Amino acid sequence: MKIAVIKETLPEEKRIAISPDIVSRLKKWDFEVLIEQDAGLQAGFGNADFETAGATITSSAQEACQNADIIFKIWAPLPEEDKLFHKGQTIIANFQALAYKERLTDYAKLGLRCFALDLIPRISRAQSMDILSSQSNLAGYKAVIDAVAALDKAVPMMMTAGGTIAPAKVLVLGAGVAGLQAIATAKRLGAQVYASDVRPQVKEQVESLGGRFLNVKTAENFETDGGYAKETSAEYQKKQNEAVAEQLKATDIAITTALIPGRPAPRLISKEMLKTMPYGSVIIDMAAAAGGNVEGAENGKTVEINGIKIIGNSNLAASVPNSASMLFAKNIFNFIAPMYNPESRELVFNFHDELISATCVCQDGKLTGAAK
Repeated sequence: MKIAVIKETLPEEKRIAISPDIVSRLKKWDFEVLIEQDAGLQAGFGNADFETAGATITSSAQEACQNADIIFKIWAPLPEEDKLFHKGQTIIANFQALAYKERLTDYAKLGLRCFALDLIPRISRAQSMDILSSQSNLAGYKAVIDAVAALDKAVPMMMTAGGTIAPAKVLVLGAGVAGLQAIATAKRLGAQVYASDVRPQVKEQVESLGGRFLNVKTAENFETDGGYAKETSAEYQKKQNEAVAEQLKATDIAITTALIPGRPAPRLISKEMLKTMPYGSVIIDMAAAAGGNVEGAENGKTVEINGIKIIGNSNLAASVPNSASMLFAKNIFNFIAPMYNPESRELVFNFHDELISATCVCQDGKLTGAAK
């Protein structure tokens, strides 16, 4: 079988969907790996690194894809990339399937089989395949690093002969994978960390990392069967807004991570709340591409409102491309490993397997699974 990996074309995307280590593993299966020239440079992988691992470097994306059976990508193909693919090929990537269902129709018309890794079910045997967790973990870390770099004060407590500097106060909204990593990173840097989430059951996780949980009392359940947060009631939103607004008055850094799959991001910080924050504070809005948790945030931009810097970035994992690419590549390999048949030296797709049926969004010219 032939696997192709091409350069990502989205602006600011520096990751690649394979690493030299994974090339070596695929070669042991007698797979041929074709990689577009310079596709890994921004992630710290040179052409020679891939060639040493056993890959063939091609002069263009078209050359890599033309005879490939499977294509690995970070993101689903853009419309201008559709010409690279043909009927019968399989694409494995992050399709953002719940948010862009209409685009899946185009892939079906091309006769492609598409596996959306963003739909990996939350079951124990799929944990090593979960791109959302691996990439969100890095994004939560990078959110804190970027915020600290933009802040005009020191983060840890410092006791000097000239006096004492109080530790910075960090507020993390959303205690999923990204939020928990943000809490851990901020705590390691010496900050006082507070966190809020609509799921009261994450309180213990927050506190185990050294954070203080902002508890909003409610008898309602805002967690899906899959473990994700879901939309809250108006009554709860009011109570949460009051608690967040009060905490923001003493917050130097706020990290917002709240997302609802397939829905606009919930608004957690309004412009009125921003007026109460200390001048020079920094907010990282990780949900900016989905409408933003912060009023006025713009994805890919830094906006200043009332002296508060609001950095909108929904693709923070791309700013640590080496680590992110290695994890993404391992996620893909772990996804396809159960499909490998050592006798035929091919991948066999068993649609009775939950992993296959849950992630396949189109094949044989039709939408399937969650794409229907």
